[in-house]
Amino acid sequence: MSHDTNWDRNFEEDEYYKGVDLELRDISLPNTDNILYSILNSLNYNIASFYAYTKFKDYISEKTLDMELLQRSMSIHRDFSALFLHTKEELVFIYPDLLEKAEKLLFKGETGTDFIIYTRKMCKLINDYKKMLYMEGYLQDI
Repeated sequence: MSHDTNWDRNFEEDEYYKGVDLELRDISLPNTDNILYSILNSLNYNIASFYAYTKFKDYISEKTLDMELLQRSMSIHRDFSALFLHTKEELVFIYPDLLEKAEKLLFKGETGTDFIIYTRKMCKLINDYKKMLYMEGYLQDI
């Protein structure tokens, strides 16, 4: 009968742990502003990259273009999902139409949709969403 060495380990008195896994220490969540700005920085970068690739599509091979555009589209979707899920709870009663539109676009997309058209729709919605976040005081400046 062998014992897991993690359970037999002695911890210093000033260390404390919550949860079942003793190897995972509790990490405090970052400041909300930092999370929002990190997500927005990534989102803005991916949107700019997406539009740069579409602008110079005549100079890039089709295979490379498809791969890069798909990667950017997926990154935009990921970042906007994170932004949406991080902020939507407090805004559900203020902007129900915009949130419903965002939710449909993010989570109920149609299979076989042209991802370039889909991403352009997403970018328009993201722009409206960022304006709404600014109006509600989530962002200090745009």
